[in-house]
Amino acid sequence: MYHTRRAKIALFLVALAFSPVAPDVGSAPVPKKDSPKSGVLVLDDCDEAFRGKQAYEDNLSSIGGDGKLLFRVSGFNNCEAIGSNHMIAADGKRGWIWALENVGHRIRKFDRKGKELLIIKDVKASAVAVDPQTGNLWVLTSSGTIHGDKTAVYSPLGKRLATYDASGWDIAYDQRGKAFWIAGPNLSKVDAATGKVAFTKKITTWCASSLSVHHKTGKVWVAVRQHPQVTGSKNQLLGFDNNGTLKHTVDLEDTTPFRVSVDQKSAAVWVTIFGKGVQRYSGEGKKEAEHKFEVLCAAADLSTSDVWVVTRTEVLRVSPAGKVLKRIKHRSKTSQAWIIAF
Repeated sequence: MYHTRRAKIALFLVALAFSPVAPDVGSAPVPKKDSPKSGVLVLDDCDEAFRGKQAYEDNLSSIGGDGKLLFRVSGFNNCEAIGSNHMIAADGKRGWIWALENVGHRIRKFDRKGKELLIIKDVKASAVAVDPQTGNLWVLTSSGTIHGDKTAVYSPLGKRLATYDASGWDIAYDQRGKAFWIAGPNLSKVDAATGKVAFTKKITTWCASSLSVHHKTGKVWVAVRQHPQVTGSKNQLLGFDNNGTLKHTVDLEDTTPFRVSVDQKSAAVWVTIFGKGVQRYSGEGKKEAEHKFEVLCAAADLSTSDVWVVTRTEVLRVSPAGKVLKRIKHRSKTSQAWIIAF
């Protein structure tokens, strides 16, 4: 089923186009590293309005591993959608943060202290990811459906460099394969250096809601959604090896998988069941735990095996056993959220 407030999801979908050229990174400085060892970035939908105002009040919040709010930037215009896809990308090497507005149709770039560095306007898109080798930003665009249209590549300075035919709803970088994985109705692997599509395979009759990659093994996990009017669609967690071979299928029955996040230390997988809780699976797809929260999305911490859980009112740092370790309030109540760990 769709999780929408009024008609907001109808405003969410996307379009852009380009031609491949060499990366443009020559004038992009690399700032010094002074950020905490771990934490999360959370983009919210706290402002119920999405049109008819001069300014909007959705927020991007940076939270350190100690639970302290590092910065909070307002002025975003977001809406609800079918999953918690990658609407934020963190470039740890350069200290940059990219955040997508799915109603405002902009991509905003910040430094690690929350200073705005750049705005790319008129970008209708669903997800973003950084190429750590070049600092280029990969963007999934669409001509008006959740299935996507193209993949656009921007330089760190916001110049459009390339467009590729691969399309989908969510995107993530694969350190082992030096490639990007794109998930929608199909799963595609695209070489980061050339844009060449290694393969594309159909994985669902409707759409994926999220994907995540285990960087050491290159294993890819995708959450796919059921729609009552789409024959053959199912709520499932799917695990693929780095060659795209399906290795694990976990049926999630009548629950709604909204986000998937891999624990980079243990290879375990956290799955957000929208509004109900988070489930933890082993790297072999065996269920290990379930913790009940009114959850919107969740992300595995990068330096521990904890998980960060976003509810309608706050962000929680939760131990693998389900103990709440830290609490950080949103500016106001949110209906949906997007999260990445840094």
